Amino acid sequence: MKPAHVSLLVVVLTFSACRREEHAPAPSPSASAAGKNFTEQARERHLQAELQRARDRWQAKPGLGECAPPLEEKADLALCQAAKSALAAISAEPEAAPERALALLEPGALALARLSQRVRYLSLAELAQRRLQGDAGAGPAPAPVVSGSVAGATAALARSRQERRTAHPEGRALELREGPIAQLLTATIRAERDVLRALGAYLEYAPLPVRRTALAAAKRLHDEHPQWPQLDRLLREAAVLESDVDLKQQLSASAESGLPRSRPGQSPETK
Repeated sequence: MKPAHVSLLVVVLTFSACRREEHAPAPSPSASAAGKNFTEQARERHLQAELQRARDRWQAKPGLGECAPPLEEKADLALCQAAKSALAAISAEPEAAPERALALLEPGALALARLSQRVRYLSLAELAQRRLQGDAGAGPAPAPVVSGSVAGATAALARSRQERRTAHPEGRALELREGPIAQLLTATIRAERDVLRALGAYLEYAPLPVRRTALAAAKRLHDEHPQWPQLDRLLREAAVLESDVDLKQQLSASAESGLPRSRPGQSPETK
């Protein structure tokens, strides 16, 4: 081949390669957004799973039981009735749209948190009262059995063991677990957890506009009930999952605002 033809062939091949590079296909939009789409799909899966769980729970019509007894004070009864009404309103609309669901979950969570806080106090007060009564009512040790009757000795031993179990704090605590105050506390704590979990589904997994609405509701709850460990934990978990920078910062700030503050002059070692 002549040198001139070789030069011409090189020029043609170089020009063709440039044209191929110039018209190379752009990356597929679906491939370039694979990470984002995966995150959105994962959020949607989690959201639907949590919403189904909440619907099942609300359709079961959870309740708190009777308010009176065990509650006696008028203010305590009002707290209990408010929590029962809020829980019934949530259960009445298991298929509510996000905005409506959040409007129901927010007051429900607050009412249940206030009731659980009060019933916890009453439960501790009842335990303390039982302990005082047990200590004050402890009688003298039973007299030794003189009779040679085996049945009499066995009965006396059984009575002694029963008295020790009743007088022991752990025995009284076991008795309280089956009492009406303990039953109300258990039902209230479970309902509070369910309502907060339903609110958290929107806060963590819903589309961004709904997550912002859920955060606004969580902030109002925090203002009304600052010392709320369950809500603080929910905000921290949502901050870890959040991909929007601004919303992530707001979630973190809201969670940190609920942490106990050290007193002035307190060293880090004594916090």
